[in-house]
This record gives sequence, C-alpha cells and structure tokens, in this order.
Amino acid sequence: MIFLKENYSVLVIIDSEISSDDVADFIVTIKKYLKNEDQLTIASTKELEKYINNASSYDTIISVFKQSCPNHKTYFDKCLRALKPSGTLINYESFEQSENVHSVYEERVLSLKLTGFKVKVHENVDTSQLKSLLLSVYNDLDKVAEVIAEKPSFEIGSSVKLNFGKEKSSNVWKLDDAVDEELINEDELLDESDIIKVNAPSLKVCSTTGKRKACKDCTCGLAEELSGKTAPEGNVKSSCGNCYLGDAFRCASCPYLGMPAFKPGEKVVLPETQLKAD
Repeated sequence: MIFLKENYSVLVIIDSEISSDDVADFIVTIKKYLKNEDQLTIASTKELEKYINNASSYDTIISVFKQSCPNHKTYFDKCLRALKPSGTLINYESFEQSENVHSVYEERVLSLKLTGFKVKVHENVDTSQLKSLLLSVYNDLDKVAEVIAEKPSFEIGSSVKLNFGKEKSSNVWKLDDAVDEELINEDELLDESDIIKVNAPSLKVCSTTGKRKACKDCTCGLAEELSGKTAPEGNVKSSCGNCYLGDAFRCASCPYLGMPAFKPGEKVVLPETQLKAD
C-alpha cells in the first residue's frame, strides 16, 4: 500500500465507542507494513488533542468513527497540520441512518478541499483489503463513507519569494556581435546613370496619351520638342474652335484645360506648372 511503508510514521484514531477487539485484525495488518511497532501510534477520540496537535508528525493518519465524525471541519484542519507534506489521510465514517451515502461523501470531499487537502480517487489508491477488516465495526460496509486525501507537498504556512523583476530579453532574434562577413557598400549598388539628375523638361508627357509621345493633333508643343523643331510663333489654333469659351466647352486633351475663358484671337500663354509632369 502506497500510504503504508516500512519507514512511515502512522497514527490510527479509533472512535471511543469502538472496542479494541473489533479493530485488532485491522491494527495487526497495519503493523505488517511498518518496520518497527514504535512507528505506529493508536489513539482514541477522547485523547485526540494529545496526538494531533504536533505539526508535521505523521506520514499517514487513519481514522475510524463508529458513526459520523463530530466537527469534521475542525478535525480535518488538525489532521492537515499533523501530517507531513504529501502525507495521506484516510477517514472512515458510518452513515447507516442516512438515506444517501453519496451526498455525505461529497460533503466530506468538499470540506477536505476547502481545508487544503487534495482528494484522491479510489482507482489510484487500493484500500479494499484494509476496509474489509472493519466488518466487526460496521454492520454494512456499503453504508461506510471512505475518503482518501493527501496533504500538498509543501508545509502549511510556508512562503516563496516572488521575483517581480524584469525578465531578461530573449536573444532569439539577436545577431552575434562578432560578424566576420564584410558588409556591402551601398554606394557600389548605384550606377553613374542612377546618380544623374533628371532634367525637368524631359519629364513632359502628353495629356492625351499619358506618355512622352505626342498625339495626332498636338497643340502643346510636345511634338516639336520631340522632333527637335521650333514651335511656330503665334496663337495656338483650336481644333474645335470652342477653347476660348472655358472648360465646359473644351475636350479632355485641350491644352487650355483649367484656364479661364479668353477672347477669340487673344494670345494665351500656358503656365509653367501645367507644362511640368506631376
């Protein structure tokens, strides 16, 4: 049994209403697992205060109550203090007068958890052999609530200092300081043609084609500029004859687009900003 080992210190608490003869086989079986008889302490509920007040004294506490445990919350609290860290408490109570043993069991489990115990399930701890030796105490073992709980692995009242300092930054994405490889000079990536300053007039494009290519009826002077010829002096002749009326009468490619209306035959000079590309 994992809760009974040869080097364990065990406390068995027997209800004062139970005869010592009724638990004789029960006690003998527990002694078989221990190396020395001095490791086993047997106490009645009348002298409970004498043995259960010592903190961290026992590896296992087994309690057998004829009926229900009186003041079970106080009793569980004292057992928690008397057990060593990771110690085990096994508690037996009879509920023959109760209609629902399961509900009483759940009540005990809740009390143990609120006290600070970790309740173990029966599948992980085999106590069938030990429980069968209590037939002389209880008339019906089905009406006996068996609860197995474990004290946490730390002492009651112990504390651990918390570190609220800044965590060290992770170096996962940090490159090593010592880099043997030579870094590329950024200036070597540029050619002489990349450094030449662009001439603003060379950026002029046709408003119709959107490219540096003159349209068929070019009137803005781009055709002459591309061909190297000089644009004839004089007024620009409108292809539609309505340019002077304003934007409402001008086509989308009209060089006068955006300019105020003017009188027919009046010399119109395009602003410098309109001749520059965006």
